[in-house]
Amino acid sequence: MKHKSTRISAIFLTSVMLISLVGCTGKGNEEVKKSDEQITLNFMWWGKPSRKEITLKVIDLFEKENPNIKINTEDYSSTAEVAQKLAMETAEQKTPDIMQTDYNFAFNYVTHHLIEPLEPYMKSNVLDLSDVDKSYLASGQYEGKQYGIPMGSNALGIAYDPEMFKQYGIEPLQDSYSIQDMQQTMQQFKDKVQTPGFYPLYAMFDLSYWFRMKGESFYNKEKTGLGFKDATLVEYLTLTKTWLDQGLLNPGTDSSKDEKNPLATGKTAFLQLVSNQMVSNGDEAGRTLKIMNLPTVEGATAEGNFVKPSMFIMVSSYSNHKEAAVKFVDFLTNNKEANNILKGDRGVPIATKIAEQLSSQSTEQGKEQYSYMSYIAKHSTPIDPPAPLSDAVVQNALKIILKNLYAGSITPEQAASTFRAQAEEILGPKEEGSK
Repeated sequence: MKHKSTRISAIFLTSVMLISLVGCTGKGNEEVKKSDEQITLNFMWWGKPSRKEITLKVIDLFEKENPNIKINTEDYSSTAEVAQKLAMETAEQKTPDIMQTDYNFAFNYVTHHLIEPLEPYMKSNVLDLSDVDKSYLASGQYEGKQYGIPMGSNALGIAYDPEMFKQYGIEPLQDSYSIQDMQQTMQQFKDKVQTPGFYPLYAMFDLSYWFRMKGESFYNKEKTGLGFKDATLVEYLTLTKTWLDQGLLNPGTDSSKDEKNPLATGKTAFLQLVSNQMVSNGDEAGRTLKIMNLPTVEGATAEGNFVKPSMFIMVSSYSNHKEAAVKFVDFLTNNKEANNILKGDRGVPIATKIAEQLSSQSTEQGKEQYSYMSYIAKHSTPIDPPAPLSDAVVQNALKIILKNLYAGSITPEQAASTFRAQAEEILGPKEEGSK
C-alpha cells in the first residue's frame, strides 16, 4: 500500500499521546510588530536530496526579501519519519513553527487544536489565496476553517520509459487500458528483456485504487472498520500472486533503499509513483519519462483515481511568530521566482498564474505532470476522508501479510481473512464486514 515504513507502528503509538494532552491551544502569538524584529522559524519537511537543494534555495530567497526572518530547517527522507517526529514532539508540547504534512496524518493535529487556523491571515491578506481555485483548498479545511495549504496537487500514476518500448518493439498502452492489456504488455517485456533483475512491474499498483474502482473503500465511513468485501481483496491478492508466479511482478516489497528509480536503470517497464515525482525521476533517468493512469479493472463502477494534495504546509498553534510563518506560506504559494526554483517538485502549484507560468516554461519532462493532472481532473472521483489514527498500525499489519503472500506461505484467501481479523481488532469495535 502507500509508502509505509517498517517503523510505522511507532507513529501510531506516539500519536495516541496527542489525546492525553491538556491545554493544546498553544502559546500566545507574538506578531511581527517591527520590520527589524529578528525572528527565527523552524521548518520541518521531507524529501529527496534534490528537493532539499531547491528548498534551501527558496529559503535563501525568502530570507533576502525578509532580512529580519531566519528559517532553520529539519528535513527527513520520508513521510513516515516526519509523522513519527511530529508525534513525539507534540507529545512534549513542542512543534516546529512550519511543517510539511501529509493528508493522512495532518488532521490528527488539527482536531487536537495543534494547527493554526488561517482565516485571520487570509482576511488581512498576509496569505493571499485570490488566485487559487476553491476546489484546491477544500482538502485542507476542517469544520469550515482553513488549516492546510496544499503545496501542490498530484495523483497516482504508472510511469514508463518510451525509449524502452521502442527498443523492444512494443506498443505503449493507451489511456483506459485494462488489467488484461497490461498483463499482455508485461508478458511481451518478460519474453524480450534479458537484463538481470528485470521485472515488467516493479511493485503492485495501489490497493485503495482497486477498492475505489469496485465502488468500495479501504475504511468504512465511521473509520471503525474496513470498507470492502473480502472477495474484493481476494481478487486483488490472487492477481498479485498470479503475476508473481508468472515472473511479471518484482518479488521484493521494499524499494526504499534503491539509489535510483528502476526505470532509470532499466530494471522495470512500469513503475507506480506520484505525479509530482516525474521531474526528479526523469532527471535520474536522463531522458523523458511518461505517465499514465492506473489500469481499469473488470466490473469497475467508478473511477479509481483522485486528485490529492501532494502535501500541506501548516503553521503550528505553538508558534510565537505565526504571522511570519504564514508569510512564508504565502511566499511558497504565490512568489514566481520561488516557484521557478521549485518547478512543481511538490506537485502542480495551486495558484493559477504560477501553474500557467511553470507549464509554459517547462521542459518536455516538466510538462508531463501538468498534462497528466489535466487528464486526471476529468477521470477521478473525490478523495477519501483522511484515514483513522490507527492507519499506521493497520498498514504495518498489511505489509507483514503481503510479505507472507509474496513468500508463498499463505494463500490469497488466508491473507484476506487474516488481515480483516487483525485490522478490525486494531480499529476497535468490530464491524460486520461483508464477506
